[in-house]
Amino acid sequence: MTIPEPLVLPTGYTQRAWTAADVAPVAELDATVFGPDAWSLDIFTAEYQASVHKNPDRFYQVITHRGVIVGFAGLLYGPPFADITTIGVHPDHTGKKLGATLLLWLIRTAHELGAEDLLLEVRADNTVAQQLYADNGFTHIHTRPRYYPGGIDAWVMRKRLREPGPSTATALSSKE
Repeated sequence: MTIPEPLVLPTGYTQRAWTAADVAPVAELDATVFGPDAWSLDIFTAEYQASVHKNPDRFYQVITHRGVIVGFAGLLYGPPFADITTIGVHPDHTGKKLGATLLLWLIRTAHELGAEDLLLEVRADNTVAQQLYADNGFTHIHTRPRYYPGGIDAWVMRKRLREPGPSTATALSSKE
């Protein structure tokens, strides 16, 4: 499978791993971007703590503009899968391919970790995000009814990063 090259950020934007000082601003930005679907500060604090363990299974990046966080993305890795836990861009900074930049970082990171598939949930009514994901090789594989506040369904989308190995059933049947 072909893994896309990273995008070059517009002038004035920087992408980096998050730090402890970024947790509260990311939670505030999440509330701006997602409203009632936003995570709490406590959730982001727990995610940060999990991301700095000796053997982390969570990975986060932020994009800043003149020192202010304007985008963020998170990844959870549990072999053989990786999940996009969150991705968001401040509404004043859309149209600059920041979301695509973060998505490509997520894809590349999941691949480097060894994931076979990269999964995500997206609101069924968020056609802009669905198109970004589809443009980057994700397909809709399942719908979770009433997943989001207000009864909005979630689409589960998947991108294959490498061909999966044999299933347990296949491996067992070949030993008989």
